[in-house]
Amino acid sequence: MPPTAEAVRDRRRYRARAVLLVLGAGLSIVLATMLVESGPQPLEMLQAAILVAIAVSVAVQRRTTARVGRRRQARERSFTRILQGLSRSVSPESIVAAIMDELRFTSGADHVVVARQTEPDGTMEVTLVTASPSVPASRTLLAPDILGHTKPESPRPQSALSEGSPRSAPSSARFQDAADELARRVRAGYGLLYTLSEPLIADRRFVGALMLSKRTRDSWLEQDRRLLHWASQEVSAALARAYALEELETRANIDALTGLPNRRYLDELVSIIRPRRRAGDDLGILMIDIDRFKTLNDRYGHATGDVVLRAVAGAIHNTVRAEDTPARYGGEEFAVILRRASAKAAAEVAERVRLAVKTIPPDRLGLEHPVSVSVGVAVAGDGDQDVRTIIERADRAMYVAKRGGRDRVATA
Repeated sequence: MPPTAEAVRDRRRYRARAVLLVLGAGLSIVLATMLVESGPQPLEMLQAAILVAIAVSVAVQRRTTARVGRRRQARERSFTRILQGLSRSVSPESIVAAIMDELRFTSGADHVVVARQTEPDGTMEVTLVTASPSVPASRTLLAPDILGHTKPESPRPQSALSEGSPRSAPSSARFQDAADELARRVRAGYGLLYTLSEPLIADRRFVGALMLSKRTRDSWLEQDRRLLHWASQEVSAALARAYALEELETRANIDALTGLPNRRYLDELVSIIRPRRRAGDDLGILMIDIDRFKTLNDRYGHATGDVVLRAVAGAIHNTVRAEDTPARYGGEEFAVILRRASAKAAAEVAERVRLAVKTIPPDRLGLEHPVSVSVGVAVAGDGDQDVRTIIERADRAMYVAKRGGRDRVATA
């Protein structure tokens, strides 16, 4: 790897100090010899004063260089802590907190800003912190139209005003433009002056930007730019891991065929509800089974059976309230958890579900006759706090509906 410009400058400063020290030592020997032989003379005294001034300047420069070196080492250690902290974290919130805490103390910036996508529609959450830990963080939301205001192939001069860092690694110009657009909006919204920005990219998607802000135009050091670039890459990788885990978790809880939550999700939800149940809480359960589904599957084939399952799932989802939770319980059976549902309200929802399925046009499903379901309803009683018990009661009521002729609702 070729040395950085900062390393080259350090090497030149070291050589200059070495030359000055050698010259100073030589002049010291010469002046000492002359003073011994002829006594103090004005010219020799002037030369001695110059020598002392050179020695003092070398000492001052050495101390300054040492401070810069210690600061650079501190920043490199800080970057290592960032990497270690992020490698242990999968939470986007933890990642943002770690990067903000480290950068505001080590970058020399007046403000550190993270903007990241938090909603499926692309809405950006902007978090700004100052260098002072006593000042609380500020948060705001930006509209999801950042990429729409950028040009995919816009030129990027290397000497651009601090709106974007130099391209130290290949990346999409459009993503950098989006990061610069975010920085422009953040400057306008918070009254910031000069910023460095780097895009955050997860799974080849622009998900936000990492920014540093200062009040002076030409005060950015190369290590600031390097630290921001390194940090943005690590944050992007960590966010990608976090989003991937979230997506895997979502997939694990969603039935691939119907798009409804699956049995695993329902079991987890029940385990959460159980310890919080209190006597008198209104909680209802619907157990729904497609009538004669095995016969339908054998006659029309599994592909048609899948179409029926998706259609019934859609009818259930579109019929229950937003606060209720429908799920595919297994096979051709579905379940719905009803919140704040009296016995009458639960029975009404069950009847609406039955009618919604009954009115699905059979020709749309490739069938000759309409599909029907049998629905069992159970509502928590005063001494009935166990959700599992309510589910079992609803399941028994569903079998009562089947034995009673199918295509009907039965209440436990």
